[in-house]
Parts: sequence; structure tokens; C-alpha cells
Amino acid sequence: MSVDVRPATDDDVDAVVDLFRQYLRFYDQEVPDAEARDYLTARRDAGDSLLLVAVLRPEGAEPSGSGAGQEVVGFAQSYPTWSSVSLSRSWVLNDLFVAPAARGTGAARALVQDTCRRAKDAGAIRVSLATAWDNVAAQGLYESEGFVRDQHFHHYAYVTGA
Repeated sequence: MSVDVRPATDDDVDAVVDLFRQYLRFYDQEVPDAEARDYLTARRDAGDSLLLVAVLRPEGAEPSGSGAGQEVVGFAQSYPTWSSVSLSRSWVLNDLFVAPAARGTGAARALVQDTCRRAKDAGAIRVSLATAWDNVAAQGLYESEGFVRDQHFHHYAYVTGA
């Protein structure tokens, strides 16, 4: 099997919603289908994020280029932003998830590589991300793709309760 990565289409929404809800459960969040769908499509349609999907393709088969009939096995969502310090574009790879049955196929690596390529093509100077301290598999993937653990800054979050 080969992995193709492409922007999510309307035909992919149901599959991405299912994967997104699994991803959120990994982080102890439970969200109804309708809310997940609304969030993903609103971000994508407003241009706030780039939503990519990974699909498996049998060896030798030609990529179809559309969502119809393809099995979506993973997704990545990135948010283009700006870096004031470098006066440049920057991207945040915020969400990455591959269905458990498709792990080991190269889907996560393909999503990371495609995200980084698209960020570079868009003029971004970096792609940043965060992952759980105990998500060793993800850390290994990111480090093997050239991501470096931040040694200069502590990152903080303030929860507004909104």
C-alpha cells in the first residue's frame, strides 16, 4: 500500500469527523459529531486551517485525486500564523491522527512531510507542534523528520474558561 496525502474534500468530511473524534478522545475530550463537523468545516472553509487527509492506495494503482471511494485513514490540521520575532509566516501543526488499524503504513509520516512541504511552499519559516510528554511514538516520528525539541522557551497556556 502507498499513502497519498491531499486536502480534505466534502466527500471526506464524515471520515475526518470520525478520526477527529478519536483524536479528541485520546486527549480526554468528547464532542458530538455535529460539533466536530461544524468546527472542522468552518475552519477549512474560512481558510483558517489546512485540513489534509491520508488515504491508502494499493501498490501500482493510480491516485484518483478525489475523495470518492478512497479510505481516509488519517488527517492533519495546520494553522498558518505569523512570527513577530522573525517577521515571517509560521505554521502550527495542531492536530495529527491516524486510525489505529492504519498505523505503521507511513500515513503519519506522509502527513507530516506534506504539511512541512506545503508550509515551505507558502513561505513559512517553521512548522511548530506540541505533543504529550508520554506520546513517545509521535516524538520519535517528529524528531526523525527534523523537528527539534525546544530548549530555549517554556510554553504556557492560560485557560479563560470561555
